[in-house]
Amino acid sequence: MPQTIDTPIPDFYIEKAVGKATMPHMHDHRAYELYYLCRGEREYFIGDQFYKIGEGDTVLIPPDLLHRTAGKGATRFLLYFSEDFLRRFFTDEMLSALPLESPLVFRPSETLRSDIEEELGAMLTEYADGAEHFSASRLCRLLLIIANTPNGYTSTPFPDQRIGQIVRYINEHYSEISDIEQIADRFFISKYHLCRTFNKNLGLPLISYLNTIKIRAAAELMQNEKLNLTEIATRSGFNSSSYFCKVFKAEKGVAPTIYRKNLQSK
Repeated sequence: MPQTIDTPIPDFYIEKAVGKATMPHMHDHRAYELYYLCRGEREYFIGDQFYKIGEGDTVLIPPDLLHRTAGKGATRFLLYFSEDFLRRFFTDEMLSALPLESPLVFRPSETLRSDIEEELGAMLTEYADGAEHFSASRLCRLLLIIANTPNGYTSTPFPDQRIGQIVRYINEHYSEISDIEQIADRFFISKYHLCRTFNKNLGLPLISYLNTIKIRAAAELMQNEKLNLTEIATRSGFNSSSYFCKVFKAEKGVAPTIYRKNLQSK
């Protein structure tokens, strides 16, 4: 199934809706994502970190960072805003004061929670009216609240603490990993137990995650016009060019040759 990694997102977007039960795969965006949970519970997997969030929590994810959310349906606000949007309205000095560098989960006090929901509701109305500058002002206030208010959120470890180590290992060594057995040997567990534990903790197959990381790296390498597809496949950790093309098309929805032509045309 194609990933949503390259789905275009407007410079600014906000909606309030009941979220889907579970995302089927890891993905990223070319914009910041801000997720505020009004009702329900969710689990977030961002980079190599696990977060269990509840009502009133705000999740902020920088651009190009792989993530996935799971859990039962929940009512939430969802915002996307690009770097271009921020620079259109904010000075460099203001941007430096905002918490934009790393992913975070913010849990406000009960009093502050109602203020945040009021800001988001007003932002949604202004977005529908096309009042972009008002939305920018409210977004700035919201981010400053997150930056300057004590955070009541306590980080949650993975249910199995080895998963964080396994994810970091894949992220750092994907180009050297030829098969799942190599990961299993690295952590002294059987292939069956590794795959079962990974799926239980993250809700997706280990091979799917490994391939997502490799194809993401390959897509970045395609911007180097001096590398041919065989070199890109090898540097991304694929031993077979045909398997690379098969996985790439499954992840991106198009063959690598077409993907590269689209990059060049842009």
